[in-house]
Amino acid sequence: MRWPASVNTRYYFVMHFKFSLKVTLVTGVLALGMIKASLWQWDRHLQKQELIKELDLTLTREPIDLSTLISSAPQWERETFRRVRLSGSFDFEHEFLLRNRNLNGRAGSHIITPLKIDSSEHYVLVDRGFVPIGREGRDQRVKYQSPTQSTFFGLVKNSAVPKFMAPNDPPAGEGRPWVDQWLRVDISNIQKQIPYPLIPIYLETMENPDDPLLASKIVRESAAGKSDVLMLTGQKKTENFGMDSPDAKYPIPSYDITPPPDIHLGYVYEWAFMALLTALIGVVMQMKRPNNTQHPSS
Repeated sequence: MRWPASVNTRYYFVMHFKFSLKVTLVTGVLALGMIKASLWQWDRHLQKQELIKELDLTLTREPIDLSTLISSAPQWERETFRRVRLSGSFDFEHEFLLRNRNLNGRAGSHIITPLKIDSSEHYVLVDRGFVPIGREGRDQRVKYQSPTQSTFFGLVKNSAVPKFMAPNDPPAGEGRPWVDQWLRVDISNIQKQIPYPLIPIYLETMENPDDPLLASKIVRESAAGKSDVLMLTGQKKTENFGMDSPDAKYPIPSYDITPPPDIHLGYVYEWAFMALLTALIGVVMQMKRPNNTQHPSS
């Protein structure tokens, strides 16, 4: 007689599954790592939601004079996205670039210039805006180094620190070459090559501090592809954006954007799916190929 179908199924699985400690460990560790990445992205999603709430609340506060803010000895991490007024003189000699940035899909850099605040001994780094590729050299930037004295509004941003597994900036400081291009505004590291103390935040120049669309310009997805930013390409887009016009006024004020919360939520699902797929692959790799032997019967 023939065995019941359910018994045949169990017998087939048991006889055709060969446990492998190596495969189980490798796929298990990979799957656990992916689950951890999924949970980390979920945490980033929640953090970003809180950041958006703080941004909306902060933008309701009236702009304040930067000197007044400094004199109040603030907790700077609570002043992120605060709008400030200031006047001062730029130190173009110690200017540098924030590389791998884009504006409207065109790759380039932001120009960061120290500024001495008027009637004060304080210096602050100012992101003066975007310049496209081909205009970022030190000799070329000279034409954009005016006026020295300036009054403007700025958006407060916190110093950035290297993220896990992210590329590092070159070492800076005494006895080392001047670092003219940075991946992030890491003030503690940048300070090593600046001859005077900097306050622990930097500012982004604002064209219109009362822009009703300001929040949406700060929190949005990048319009440029990764190849445009990371590989510093985009030459084919030059004419489309008109950025090589001889009368273009650089640098163009631009915000270093913050991705929206939903982008992290997408990564949560992606990492979870990859973890499940990796676990299934581990099971399949331990299945023996069926041979021509028949299942037992009577």
